[in-house]
Amino acid sequence: MKNNHLPDSPFFRFMDVVGDVFLLNLCWLAGCLPVVTAGASTTAAFSVAGKMAAGQEYRVFHDYGTAFRRDFALSTRTWLVMVVLGLLLWFDYQLGLAKSGSLGGILIASASAFGVIWMAALGGGFALLGRFAYRRGRDAMKDGLRLCLARPQAALVWLVFMGTLPVLYGSTPQLFWYLFPLWLLIGGGTAIVLTARLLRPAFVKIEEGQH
Repeated sequence: MKNNHLPDSPFFRFMDVVGDVFLLNLCWLAGCLPVVTAGASTTAAFSVAGKMAAGQEYRVFHDYGTAFRRDFALSTRTWLVMVVLGLLLWFDYQLGLAKSGSLGGILIASASAFGVIWMAALGGGFALLGRFAYRRGRDAMKDGLRLCLARPQAALVWLVFMGTLPVLYGSTPQLFWYLFPLWLLIGGGTAIVLTARLLRPAFVKIEEGQH
């Protein structure tokens, strides 16, 4: 949200955005703490980030809370279904690690590939839920996946910010703990804001089609 008390210069505009990203990240983290509400929190954060990307007026705390309450039921149901699918992929991956030979490699490769698809559907799907009205969460996830295929740079940003740390935790724990405090401070909010900005051209076409 633009602060009219600050000088209108590129530096202060940038710092204004950084402050809003920090506040949005704080809201998102707080909403994700119960885990079961992580879907509603992500949808609400994308709702605010969508307004930022569109250049609309917004108030981080107020608009986040409004979107959280408005989309809570659908976002939570969608999130719980995606969690179940994610756990199945994780079990598939663990089974691959336990197996030797080509079977183990196939299980690991398939779980990893579908894991990327799962992550992309989450990012694109919750971005859509935060900006547009859906009756069914699965439709938003399907559209979100197609959206990420059409805007691969947005999918890449989302995957890097949200998927790198879990990979590092399993492969390079020291680097994970080095980067984790920074990610905790602003990483989730940055991922959501950047993804929303990269998806904005696609959202403009959708909005034009609705009029």
